[in-house]
Amino acid sequence: MNKLEKTKQRLDTVSPSFCLAKWQQVTIHLQNGHTHSCHHPQTHKIPLAEIEKDPSALHNTLYKKQQRKLMLEGKRPDECGYCWKVEDTQGDHYSDRVKKSSNSTWAEPYFDKVSTSSWDKSVNPAQIEVSFGNVCNMKCVYCSPVFSSEWWSEVKNHGAYPTQDSYNNLEWIKETDRTPYLNREDNPYVDAWWKWWPEAKQDLKVLRITGGEPFLNKNTAKLIKDIEANPLPDMRLEINTNLSLSSDIITNNVLRLKQLKESGKVKDVMIYTSCDCHGKQAEYVREGMDYDKWYSNCKMVVKSDISLHIMVTANLLSIDTMYELMTDIYALKRDYDGVTYGVSILHSPSFLNLLVLPKDEYWKQKFTDVFEYVSGSEHTGVNEFNYVQRLMNYYNENELSTNEMEKRISDCKSFLQEVDRRRNKNFTNTFTNYKFLIHA
Repeated sequence: MNKLEKTKQRLDTVSPSFCLAKWQQVTIHLQNGHTHSCHHPQTHKIPLAEIEKDPSALHNTLYKKQQRKLMLEGKRPDECGYCWKVEDTQGDHYSDRVKKSSNSTWAEPYFDKVSTSSWDKSVNPAQIEVSFGNVCNMKCVYCSPVFSSEWWSEVKNHGAYPTQDSYNNLEWIKETDRTPYLNREDNPYVDAWWKWWPEAKQDLKVLRITGGEPFLNKNTAKLIKDIEANPLPDMRLEINTNLSLSSDIITNNVLRLKQLKESGKVKDVMIYTSCDCHGKQAEYVREGMDYDKWYSNCKMVVKSDISLHIMVTANLLSIDTMYELMTDIYALKRDYDGVTYGVSILHSPSFLNLLVLPKDEYWKQKFTDVFEYVSGSEHTGVNEFNYVQRLMNYYNENELSTNEMEKRISDCKSFLQEVDRRRNKNFTNTFTNYKFLIHA
């Protein structure tokens, strides 16, 4: 019996809907007071009244406790529909309920503690992902004003993009109660974090700081300073950074992180960074990036004996130079230890989804080139191979209806034309092989 099957059977002794992630893992967006446990459910608002009474409500909201209650009673929370769909599919499938609950760092060791607890009991999670704010120096094409102050400023000044759903309009963000605190010095959710932190860190195994850009937020420096003074030798510290800041900022932070690791004040350190294609195309997709500078900073991280994970968000604009990106990633993997990558498929906004690519020989060969390169390298891990195989299968096995394709191409053309106008770009010269998207 494999590990996942053992985990599933153990979970099912509590209930067929029990999932440890609802207790032991949390993502908290302090810039707007939203949270969720597991990336599949939508975030929900943290009531201010709850954190005033108990700052651990950054994780232990009444809403989340009610979802835990359903799980302990064997009922399926509606927000977890992704997993129920997988589990209801015929054949041997393991949902993320099982995969996440099998995690040996932050989930599995806590099975007995969680399974015997009362649903309304507040708990300290073993894994926390936290965003202190949306301050960022970049405007990636698929990002949002919620997570990028540069995006916020652009849309505030120029309005939403002229797609059929008014991409990144601030009115919709307001309607969904996700507007970031623009006065960053007066954020009750950040205040609650620092009240909760002395308690939260006691059981913490993984802390991941995201953003925005964490190295531009003073709370990241404050947190590192706290760990320097009060070591957490059993905790792994992870930081999402675009590695596209000034050399001084990157160097100073990398040196502090290196010292934390070498002095044993944390168990390990990992930098997560993102890039989706190569060179000028990457700089178009990730406005504010200098590709050569980014790559040089990647080398500096791994030379400092800090693990590096490169996140590739596969989208419509990634595929033309993904092969070249992979050759650069594999050069790092050959020369340095601790370099990994992952490939996720972008679904939103839909007009940047890679299914908008034509199903012709040119683009099919692009996917094949990446797959053959990765599968032929001795430095490819099992997960990395699976990422790239899934990417190729997704493109080959899925097709949009004619109406949907026309809608997405229309939106994409409108979007790219506006990107060029607002950001002084030239899509036609940068993406010469995307003739089906060239706007007049």
